[in-house]
Amino acid sequence: MANDIFRPDPNTDPEMIGEPVGGADLSIPQAFVQPSVSVLYDIGAVSGGTAQAEEPVTTSERKKLPLDFGYDDEHPLLKLPFALTVQGQRYTGDSVSLMQIHAEADEGGPLGVGSRHIAILHFTFENFSVTLHPQVTVLSEADDGTTVFQFTDPTGDHLPQLRYILNSFIAGDFVTIDGMVSYTGPIEPKKPKGEAGAQSIKDRIRSIAVAAMSGLLIVLAAFVLFKRYTTAYEMHPIFVERAGQMMRATAAGQISYLNPTAAKGEVLYSINANTGDVLNFKMPCDCQAVVPQGISEGATVLQTDLILTIFVNSSEVRAQTLMSIEGLNRAMNGDMVHMDLNDGRSIPVRVAPSEATTAASMRGDLFVPVDLVTEEGVLTTEDIGKSAKLRLSKSLFGL
Repeated sequence: MANDIFRPDPNTDPEMIGEPVGGADLSIPQAFVQPSVSVLYDIGAVSGGTAQAEEPVTTSERKKLPLDFGYDDEHPLLKLPFALTVQGQRYTGDSVSLMQIHAEADEGGPLGVGSRHIAILHFTFENFSVTLHPQVTVLSEADDGTTVFQFTDPTGDHLPQLRYILNSFIAGDFVTIDGMVSYTGPIEPKKPKGEAGAQSIKDRIRSIAVAAMSGLLIVLAAFVLFKRYTTAYEMHPIFVERAGQMMRATAAGQISYLNPTAAKGEVLYSINANTGDVLNFKMPCDCQAVVPQGISEGATVLQTDLILTIFVNSSEVRAQTLMSIEGLNRAMNGDMVHMDLNDGRSIPVRVAPSEATTAASMRGDLFVPVDLVTEEGVLTTEDIGKSAKLRLSKSLFGL
């Protein structure tokens, strides 16, 4: 840009340049003029004369800016509650930024547009307050008391504290004020005592409910862990049936003769063994013989397979099941064994291994047949045909 800020009137005679003049017509670029500021130029002595320039532009030609705009780099106004005292007059804060203060007068008269004052800017929070003392200039005053102040020196000593307060207000949380005061929480005014008391009761009830629910969940979790540690169920069901004498195959072969109605001393069944021998079995008593499903003449059987059952007394009841090797080991080492019937009863039983149990265990079977012995009279003929499951439980602390 050409250095032609001070330019003489073009109508002046060139020969008079350098002669004393009473005044000069100045042409000032608009970029050097700040709105709402009067500029006076004091021209040094020119051959002993002085000159004072008029305003470079008229008010009508000046670009008008809104009062709440301030400067080109204005920060947004924030609705932050505060109190303002200027020249002994009190104002209620409406909004504030790093450049301006908007407030409403509570008492007192006008201060005068353009006047400068030392203001007391007071922010009150829930547990602490902050007071700043900036210098302000009155930009406008309305009849209803609404007044707009502008910080005379926006970068003055108050700037760090005010900027921190505004940034913390935007973030919704105050952490520290110069390392002296700390607070974390909503920046809201205190609630009335009645409302605060009601809210306190609600919070207390909610806290008690949460504590009770937490305690219940802890008890349930502890009970589940206790049950899983102390209790186990066997996979196979228990069969309640009539007690009788089981007659099993003593060798692998084929059934060549079967007569369940044979009298005492007569041949009950015969087996053609794989070795070529013929094995005959006689009826030991005058009693009832029941053949299980799948056994008939011509059927092939293996050693220890059940051929039939002889019932001497029809009132005796027994329970049998297949038990895992692990469960059998626990029962043999002192775990309590119960038979839970499908009618809701739980009957303590004793595991009685048989020869079939030993034979299956020696073969390496994972499940072996066992008999379950109850106290006399606990199981009756009415329980025949019912199903049940076997439950093993550890004794904890001798209980």
